[in-house]
Amino acid sequence: MAYKRRPWTLLPHGQLTKIEDNLWAVENNIPGARFPRRMSIIRLKNSSLLFFHAIPIDDTTIAEIKSLGYPEFLVIGHDQHAMDAEAFREKLGLKAYCPKDCEAKSRERVEISGTLSDIPHDDSIDILSLPGTKHGEAAIVVKSPNGHVSLLVSDVIMNVPKEEAGLPFRIFGFTGGPKIVPAFRRLFVKDKDSVKKALNEWANTPGLSRLVPFHGHIIETNAAAAVRGAAAAL
Repeated sequence: MAYKRRPWTLLPHGQLTKIEDNLWAVENNIPGARFPRRMSIIRLKNSSLLFFHAIPIDDTTIAEIKSLGYPEFLVIGHDQHAMDAEAFREKLGLKAYCPKDCEAKSRERVEISGTLSDIPHDDSIDILSLPGTKHGEAAIVVKSPNGHVSLLVSDVIMNVPKEEAGLPFRIFGFTGGPKIVPAFRRLFVKDKDSVKKALNEWANTPGLSRLVPFHGHIIETNAAAAVRGAAAAL
């Protein structure tokens, strides 16, 4: 049965928030549930904008974002993060990219321009795919002009306080952290050692100062230790 693509569906969301001079975010809850998610917006060296994940936003926020640069790219964390991706891609006229390991499933949901390796090189970012996972989920290292380095992840590390999640998410271990939640281990990990090795390598990224998860609070202090701690507990 063909996947039915979700139309543009605007739900309540937070304001556009500046994290760095080249990095912003918008947050809301995943549709139909109380569990936070975050879309990150990265301004590249040529002033084009790259979106990591997709959240439908109101016209005022779209105008704010367009004042920062030219919307051009959308990176999908993996196919399960593509709920709003096609409507968002079409609305903003973006080229969408996904991990190679979930390309076929992503193409069912989104018009895909290529996989992560096809994204044009830019000195301010490194686009990564997580080894040892079934879907090769995406992560992005963002290097800001002031020397700060941010690691943006998809589902591998979450950091959601219990009071910000609905009861089912609390019951099934999606809260607390920063941590790798049980569902991720069960559904997405195929080689635990490879995942741990990759996370420890990411933790050693020179200048790493921030961990930005898709789900939950940003880690502004001891980001590298948070990544290593999550890997050690896998």
